[in-house]
Amino acid sequence: MVTRATHKARGAGFETDTRDQFRASGYLSERLARAGSHDEGDVAVSNWLERDFVVVECKAPGSSGRIDLPGWLREAERERGFFAKARGLSETSVLPVVLIKARGKSIKDAYLVIRLGEVL
Repeated sequence: MVTRATHKARGAGFETDTRDQFRASGYLSERLARAGSHDEGDVAVSNWLERDFVVVECKAPGSSGRIDLPGWLREAERERGFFAKARGLSETSVLPVVLIKARGKSIKDAYLVIRLGEVL
């Protein structure tokens, strides 16, 4: 039976795998603590994609495969604001991205989603 705890465990595992993959690739990365309505994202990566920080919102869709790109990007953008504010950074120094787990695949097969306007 799939429960809320099962979903949370799958998500936490994906976040840990994401952090570990960035570290293995030579980047400084940390899982971020939950902050309720002021959540700052799931993983922060330093000095990647030409930004001081990248805030990664990790998503591991369940068996339904439901993907909500607009909603997840809005969530990442909102969390970027909380991350930047908590550290006295400008929002432009923090890039919000969504990383979507590819079901049954390696972390390296995950999909990275960025709004084009964030990098132009």
